[in-house]
Amino acid sequence: MNESRFDELLTKYQLGQCNPEEYALVERWLESLSDHSFDQIPPAQQEAIKTRMQRSLNNRIQPQKPVRRLLRSRFQIAASIVLLLAVGLGFWQWNRSRVVPQIAYADLHQIKKVILPDGSLVWLKDSSRLEYPSRFTGAVREVRLHGEALFEVAKNPEFPFIIHAGQMTTKVLGTSFNIKSRNKQAEVVVFTGKVTVSTAAQTITLAPSQKAVYAPQTQKIESTHIAAFAPVKQEYSQGTEYNMDFNDSSLAEVLARIEKKFDVQISYDVARLKNCLFTAELTDQSLENTLGVLTQTFGGTYAITDSKVELKGLSCN
Repeated sequence: MNESRFDELLTKYQLGQCNPEEYALVERWLESLSDHSFDQIPPAQQEAIKTRMQRSLNNRIQPQKPVRRLLRSRFQIAASIVLLLAVGLGFWQWNRSRVVPQIAYADLHQIKKVILPDGSLVWLKDSSRLEYPSRFTGAVREVRLHGEALFEVAKNPEFPFIIHAGQMTTKVLGTSFNIKSRNKQAEVVVFTGKVTVSTAAQTITLAPSQKAVYAPQTQKIESTHIAAFAPVKQEYSQGTEYNMDFNDSSLAEVLARIEKKFDVQISYDVARLKNCLFTAELTDQSLENTLGVLTQTFGGTYAITDSKVELKGLSCN
């Protein structure tokens, strides 16, 4: 029952103007409310909800002189409905705001893409597991990796991103890199940006084309520079949509790859843009930055609503 319908029935119920079907509807709704909902809420939340319930009751039910006993009884029932509705709404809001642990798995010889709550992209590889919250709270964004994954971390200098993998902890502000943690050994290979890699006794900083390896025998992190980095980077990103380097590519192909990478649907004027060609390096860019480059190149604007993107006014003429 939506809110406007409930308000209408509640008013009629208070005035004794409901027909038999409407009386039955209100009573069925009242009976359907679980007595256990309020008990499931933590004590601190219960007190807050009681306060909201009292405020809602004061706003809706004004003191009146009894007209007759039946009408007074109906007011009491209506007040109970308002209280239970407030409890239900309070419980729903509390449940929606909870941080729920999430776990993503990649099967054997498979790669699974995970889009984190902050927009960061993770490609889990070959029997790996990622633990992350349903939403990030506090001063840092923290996840735990078991196995191997390629990360494209959404840039946010105010909230560092931290990955716990084996004995190593990797901290970044926004960059791309590959982490592998198996059999107590761990490694980090940086593609773009800088990261700090640390254990309980050691911390080092890595730049692009550098690799850090933690050896359990020595319990130390060793860093090296990868000379021929391009083929190594290609090997680590194989099977993912990380590479977004376009050279005279049709705009239709570009948009299709953007849709696949970010799990979005893009609407645009197909006929007007069918002959457009695009050259740019969009690797390690967020969805917003990617669309920004497109609109700077072809003009127009973009709008993002949930998983839908609308492009307007683009032209290659």
